[in-house]
Amino acid sequence: MQVLKRTSTVLLGLRRASSCCNGTITAGWKRNIFEYSTLMEIEKQRFCTVVEKSPPCSTDDRFQNPKIASLIEVTVKERIQPDDLLNALEVSPELLNKSPLQWENCFKELKYHGFTGKDSLRMLTLYPDLISVVESNEFRLSMENWINCDLGYDNVLDLLVACPHFVSVSRYELQRRIPLLFSLGKSHGKSVVRLLQNCPNLLYGNWNDVEAKLSYVENIMKIDTTKENLTKCYVFNRTLDEIRTRHAFLKRAGLYVTPEKIKGTKVEERQQPWNKNPRLSHITDTSNETFISEVACDLTLEELDVFREIYSEELKNQDDSESEDNLSDGE
Repeated sequence: MQVLKRTSTVLLGLRRASSCCNGTITAGWKRNIFEYSTLMEIEKQRFCTVVEKSPPCSTDDRFQNPKIASLIEVTVKERIQPDDLLNALEVSPELLNKSPLQWENCFKELKYHGFTGKDSLRMLTLYPDLISVVESNEFRLSMENWINCDLGYDNVLDLLVACPHFVSVSRYELQRRIPLLFSLGKSHGKSVVRLLQNCPNLLYGNWNDVEAKLSYVENIMKIDTTKENLTKCYVFNRTLDEIRTRHAFLKRAGLYVTPEKIKGTKVEERQQPWNKNPRLSHITDTSNETFISEVACDLTLEELDVFREIYSEELKNQDDSESEDNLSDGE
């Protein structure tokens, strides 16, 4: 077997969740989905190394496996190349335990809703329990729930291809969270979908945390979020302390100047020092190595590590002081 398909395929191997069992949504679906998407967030914040795997037998030998041969017969009808199927089974070997009929029925249902054969294979690879969801008719109910979110049908398809575990999110959660997301995505379905694709935790994470991050960006960093497209960055994948630490690191090094409101011509506005500030995405979306080499160019990783430790203590002392003040006010 040749090298496992590039970085994207390696990433697929990390994305696992099991939030549906015997056709019903378990009580722990929310925890499982959170763990699943946490892995996705980690993947997006670090460089992934392509891993070479040496299977015990050659590709030709694997084609002789009766189970694989029968699945090839099913998937070739969906215009899926045998090598793509083998790669999917390499990433999610449990799919080999599903019968050809189960695969066929799953592809048929997904195709009925507009998913291509290639999309369907990707969804199964990312979320093997999708077959069980389809068999229990929960998939049709989920599609109805998502369509009722007014994101646009094609946008829903794009989202579920990228995050197939979202089919196990309850109607209650969608009704509660999607309206809130519209306020972050400039009131367009496509923008909300981009937000969820980049930051899946927005669908079920603590909304107070989301608001705290947004408030910090707007009120402390003084970034105009109407101009800085939040749908194109991963700020909500960072913790508030991570955002605060990187911002403070740049500010104290003189590499970030807090913007101010001034009255003047556009030329004068462009000449202000804060126009040289790095973009929000450059602050939040980069690895430590890239952050140092491309954003905080005059500083080192060692300095960032030392600052992180010092600033962590500073934040802790600040939080303790605020807690004491609150206790004093209550007496």
